[in-house]
Amino acid sequence: MPRKPLPIEGTVTPAEALRFAAVAEEVMASPQYRMGSHASPADAPLIGTLREKRLHAAVKLYLCPDKTCHERPVGDLLREDTDKPRRMVADILTDGHILEVQTGGFFPLREKIGWYLTHTPCRVTVVHPIPAVKYLSWIDPNDGSIISRHKSPKRGRVRDVARELYWVSDYVGNPRFAVRLLLLELEEYRMADGWSKDGKRGSNRYERFATALLGDVTLWTAADYAEYFLPPALTAPDAEGVPPRFTAAAYAKAAGIRGKATYSTLHLLEKLELIRESEERVGRGKAWYATGQKDTD
Repeated sequence: MPRKPLPIEGTVTPAEALRFAAVAEEVMASPQYRMGSHASPADAPLIGTLREKRLHAAVKLYLCPDKTCHERPVGDLLREDTDKPRRMVADILTDGHILEVQTGGFFPLREKIGWYLTHTPCRVTVVHPIPAVKYLSWIDPNDGSIISRHKSPKRGRVRDVARELYWVSDYVGNPRFAVRLLLLELEEYRMADGWSKDGKRGSNRYERFATALLGDVTLWTAADYAEYFLPPALTAPDAEGVPPRFTAAAYAKAAGIRGKATYSTLHLLEKLELIRESEERVGRGKAWYATGQKDTD
């Protein structure tokens, strides 16, 4: 029997869900986000001119319907002690709050966020969409027809952003910085132009766009990170009130986080003082324990 999918994380009110759906429909219908004149009318409602342009546009319009707040320069908000002014343009700037919508990795934003926090008094939020539910369509590269469409068995979750948090870890814990994750239902189109026989391996993404908002999570305080990145199994104390020691491997298994993201997430949790390295070793490796509990070191 197949496993029941995990519930969508975060909360969304019916009003928010309806507003997002209306924005997504507006973006899909707008000629601004269609292909150029060389495309056929049948293709226009489906495929955008730039990679993820529709997804980016829908998120921006949902966050701030006032387009005069989009693509705003921040020069007039610089602190008086700024020696070298730079031309920086925020995705959204409203009421002293900068929002940067990042549909890809966080590395390109690292320097920009640091500059905002150092040289302006603004709050800064990185908004990142996660495909909680995804429908995948494959496009024949020869004639542009849709070969197949199916629902992906993978369900996106908050911990999927763990590998990207490394690039903004210097700013996590700053009271003016937050990461907001929108868990979406997405339609993704890929060209079947890969190197495998069916063209799927090594294929290129053609476009993806949002159809529904399913969850909304903001990571701001240490408690927010503890809720999503510190599994309860690793924090529950024993009968004497002593929290368990856990290795990086044990953390990876409990959290479902793999590779280098395991260590970067542990470093992040240490920085937020949610865990602490133990003097007690487990085998030959390092071990950690959740803070706020009795320790026997």
